[in-house]
Amino acid sequence: MSDLGAEQEAVVHVVTNAQLRAGWEPEPGQDPESVASITPNKRSALLSNPLLGSDDEPAQILLHVEDGFVGRIDLVAGEVETPAGSIPCFWGSALQVSPAHRGRRLGATLIRASEGFREATGASGASRMARPVYSRLGYFDLPLRRSVLIRRTRSLVEPRLGTGPAARAATWSGDLAATAQRRLLGLVRRGRAGSLRLERHDAFPAELEPRLRERAASFSLHRSAAWLDWVLGESFAEEHRRGLYLVVDAAGEPVAYFLLKARVYSGVTKWNLEQFDLGSLVDWRIFEPRAVRLEHLVLLALEALDEWDVDGVEVCASDADPVHLRRFGFLPADAQHVLLRGAEGSALDGPAARDPRAWSVRPGEGDYVFS
Repeated sequence: MSDLGAEQEAVVHVVTNAQLRAGWEPEPGQDPESVASITPNKRSALLSNPLLGSDDEPAQILLHVEDGFVGRIDLVAGEVETPAGSIPCFWGSALQVSPAHRGRRLGATLIRASEGFREATGASGASRMARPVYSRLGYFDLPLRRSVLIRRTRSLVEPRLGTGPAARAATWSGDLAATAQRRLLGLVRRGRAGSLRLERHDAFPAELEPRLRERAASFSLHRSAAWLDWVLGESFAEEHRRGLYLVVDAAGEPVAYFLLKARVYSGVTKWNLEQFDLGSLVDWRIFEPRAVRLEHLVLLALEALDEWDVDGVEVCASDADPVHLRRFGFLPADAQHVLLRGAEGSALDGPAARDPRAWSVRPGEGDYVFS
């Protein structure tokens, strides 16, 4: 496959699971912009995925021109649950084209090249630059409403006021208000979810595996104890933190679980944030809807993330997961987009799959749980 309209022919280069496991690296001089380089953490995560396919399946797809590699997409193995059964998918990760070669549809070339190996392909949390490309290629969008709660204000204040006396005063005032809000939410949590408590686990309890196979919607993404343990044990970068929590009722029975992540982000453009430590509620499953609601999980997640000392908390939810977060002090932010496309004739190739109401989707789909 080639991009024949370009000034230089761009040739697709596939790195298989076997090659990645064997330590494949570009030849000297082939990767002057480090487009193809992959961190040891991410290499380990891709290869330990419980949904990994055969050795000859791709782990990376690269684009090469005369002066070296200029484009890349990594592939995270996944699975989609449909009314017709499970179908394998690939999630795109780290889609990039070097700045000097942009504007030549090379991103679309990479995405198209990734579509020939599994029945479905997707992207979770695609960037603003990438989303229009996926849309033009026929991917349907499952948007998640994003809300952010500020816990500490330094990252908001310093880009605007610097680090002088005015900034310190504004930070002090903002943090004082956030502390008062935290205490108020603690009272709300005890009032609304007082009979529920958290248990942190290093692995998903095997006896609860059957609850993960219960279908909450016509279409959903794979969940299993092995998948959750993989997410807990691997990372794309060393600074990531994750935690798995069971929610148990007064009798000690598990009624839900949720998964948290946290990492420090820079260059958050919407609010001009730098070095912002963001905690996220990235996955959950409610086993007993009569005992617990998503609102309760959010309040419990805030309590858990207080121990992580984060600057802010992010919650992304679909319209099928109604939760009203403004009353808790959350601010609306840009949506997270989960994009999918099924091969012709697959269970995702039809109007039923394009209806967001038919899906159970969580923020941690694809590579977003690691990003």
